[in-house]
Amino acid sequence: MKYSLVEPMGGSRLSTTDEHLKAVSSKEWNWHPDLPVAVSPLFSWPPQPVATLRWFATNWLPMTEYLIYALMAWATWALLVPPLEQMQTLSWGWVLQLWARNLILMIIFAQGLHQWLYGWKKQEDDYKFDRRGLAKNARIFLWNDQYWDNFTYTLLSGVTFWTFYDVIVWMGYANGWAPMMTIESNPIWFFALFLLMPVFQSFHFYWLHRALHIPWIYKRVHAVHHRSVSIAPWSGFSMHPIEHIGYMGLLLIFLAVPAHPIHFIFMGYWLALATATSHAGFENLVLGDKAHLKIGSFHHQLHHRYFECNYGNPEMPWDNWFGSYHDGSPEATERVRETKKRMHTQS
Repeated sequence: MKYSLVEPMGGSRLSTTDEHLKAVSSKEWNWHPDLPVAVSPLFSWPPQPVATLRWFATNWLPMTEYLIYALMAWATWALLVPPLEQMQTLSWGWVLQLWARNLILMIIFAQGLHQWLYGWKKQEDDYKFDRRGLAKNARIFLWNDQYWDNFTYTLLSGVTFWTFYDVIVWMGYANGWAPMMTIESNPIWFFALFLLMPVFQSFHFYWLHRALHIPWIYKRVHAVHHRSVSIAPWSGFSMHPIEHIGYMGLLLIFLAVPAHPIHFIFMGYWLALATATSHAGFENLVLGDKAHLKIGSFHHQLHHRYFECNYGNPEMPWDNWFGSYHDGSPEATERVRETKKRMHTQS
């Protein structure tokens, strides 16, 4: 496939010619971005204000995942949330409405991406990280099939616990347990919180993830997620129920942090729906002859390949600070393999 040189939405300028695609392939990967893998400069020392502003601009403008989820959250608040008065008391009607909304959105995102990338193969293997496909006839998966295993854990466990936390926080807003602000009362905090939420999501994700990699916990809980080595859209939210409880539990922060319900909806979408894109297995979503949207995360792809590295995400450099950063280099691979061998031999 041949593409022109384009400016992808939310990403740096990249070449989409066959030559570029070939140039960034390697023995280990079908395709990878420029190395080393970049992380946010927000916490760099000395400070890098220009690079930090560029990082935020790249992640939010002109059309990126962050902005898409923010606009979706705004539309959801306006059109798809039951009246707060109705949510003051627990009833099956509005709870099932939330569950159905979450279920439908997850199917649209995960199955839509899966069908485009793996079913119809609309962009073939362009920008695909791993040469391998989804596992079939593998006993470690439910029904010996990765797709149906991931599908089942995502919808039965993932959507259920997402809705469980939705119910708690919405009842908090409806009954005054959760501090709810308006745009008019504090417009600066309203917009600033959108920039800060990915940062504290990164904090939560890193430390929860490190705990899940304690060998005893890993074998009994996190292994459900990690058996998908070659990841795809349904893999991201495919977790053991205990992991879903911890992962989606970040939503309870809205019982303490003053926020607008739009922020809460945005965070739910970022935690749940964004797993389909971050685990898509492709760096860019290509529509027609242009690279339209950066969706994948090579930073996290490295984690699924080598396990004991990149527990966080690029929004905060926790991995850099605590020695678990894999920048994509062969030297980092050797170091991580030694760490993994040491951890699991001792267990």
